[in-house]
Amino acid sequence: MSDTIESARKLISDRLAAIETEASQLQGALESLGEGDGVALASPTPRRKRPAGKRRRTLAPRGQRREQILAAIKAKPGTRPSELAAEIGISPGHVSALLAKLRDEKLIVKKGAGYALK
Repeated sequence: MSDTIESARKLISDRLAAIETEASQLQGALESLGEGDGVALASPTPRRKRPAGKRRRTLAPRGQRREQILAAIKAKPGTRPSELAAEIGISPGHVSALLAKLRDEKLIVKKGAGYALK
């Protein structure tokens, strides 16, 4: 049992020596940058706050946007992607990606400049 304890003590001692060496190297680097013992470290750049009233976007539950697009197309066949984006409240790029998936799934078809259910 004493061999195990002695082995553990040696590992800890070696690790402490390595940490002390690294600490002195880091201290030297800090001093070379003009940030030695007597100089306080600069405070980090303050984070920019959101303007009052602005809330962080929340993600829609899985499949909700898909269902919203299908419902909007069902209510008004021939709806254009920009109209869908305005109605649902998401970006036109997001609508285009969802429409591409729905076309791949053969749930909608292109009808003029808009889309209709298949």
